[in-house]
Amino acid sequence: MEFMKKVTEISKKVGDAATETYNTVAEKSGKMFEEAKLKMSISTKEGEIDEIYLGMGKTVYDMYAQGEDVGKVFTKESKKIDKLNTEIKDMNKKILFNKKLRTCEKCGKVIALESVFCSDCGTKQKPVKIKEEAKDKKEEKHEEVCPQCGTISDIDSKYCSKCGYDFKTKK
Repeated sequence: MEFMKKVTEISKKVGDAATETYNTVAEKSGKMFEEAKLKMSISTKEGEIDEIYLGMGKTVYDMYAQGEDVGKVFTKESKKIDKLNTEIKDMNKKILFNKKLRTCEKCGKVIALESVFCSDCGTKQKPVKIKEEAKDKKEEKHEEVCPQCGTISDIDSKYCSKCGYDFKTKK
């Protein structure tokens, strides 16, 4: 009877481990698939922009050849390009968000999603809402401990991402 009990316990542990592994692989595969879809959409939109550029060039030349003023004609096409560029920017943000990253509002450096301060320029960042599950599974390489607040940061950070401490003053 004791032997069967141990076999059951081991089977349960193996089953739990297999389920956890499957869930992790499924989550990562889903994120990779979503990133690939976003990158394909970005490529498509960049192609649309190129087509508009070509069309604008031909139209400008045709109008020029007919002796017409070409100054105000392209506002509509330019607005299409602005819209596509905004969509591309949003898709790139989603790709970073899925990797638990974002860009600094001031300098554009890629930083951790939950950073309060940019680790490169020290600018305070607007908070981003993160699902609790994403916070628990955080996997980052840290090597620098802030002497002011104790936050662990990347070794190449110039500023603490939590309190803004300037690591350069310590060295």
